[in-house]
Amino acid sequence: MALNKDGIAEAGLRLLNQVGLDDLTLQLIARELNVKAPSLYWYINSKHELLDEMATRMLREAAGNLPAPTGDWEEWLSTIAWTIRRTLLRYRDGARVYAGTCFTDPSLPDQRMFQPLLDAGFDPRRIARAWFTLFAFIIGFTIEEQGIFPEPGHLDMRYARTGAREALASEAFRAVIAEWVPANDMDARFADGLAIVLGGTRSYLMPTPGI
Repeated sequence: MALNKDGIAEAGLRLLNQVGLDDLTLQLIARELNVKAPSLYWYINSKHELLDEMATRMLREAAGNLPAPTGDWEEWLSTIAWTIRRTLLRYRDGARVYAGTCFTDPSLPDQRMFQPLLDAGFDPRRIARAWFTLFAFIIGFTIEEQGIFPEPGHLDMRYARTGAREALASEAFRAVIAEWVPANDMDARFADGLAIVLGGTRSYLMPTPGI
């Protein structure tokens, strides 16, 4: 296989599921590709650059799984959110890789991700701010989710603890804490959070006249 940035990023994503982000190194990728580590530095100069390429590959994968945009901008944002989250969850520490990186493909994100919002006639500045906020929710939620479930279906048992203070708390507070401890049903939690974010997005994009 010819050595290039995309092939290096692909190998990085394969290894990510085996070793996790903290133990992923260019040296490990070189062994995976059966080359000497210095060969990679013709293409990738640092782990930061590696993560940029890996994040770009993940976004390209997510974009490739999107259906054609619908006329309903809110439904479209929901589709994007679920698609990006599913893509990140395919990779151990996927959301941590994605956070804070710069996409190296100038065609990403592509215009169709914004098109329903543009077609609705919303202010471009508000579109950008609303989209960034949605993006931050997706990444933040998934980072937390992958901390709670480092591997799909495997709960970090620290999150199974309820805490002794619950015995002294009010019934209402105990009910809040019982729901707060995120031990299961992450899809439902994501759906609720997404509904909150989209509700705020609706108000922001369609403000009350005079505001």
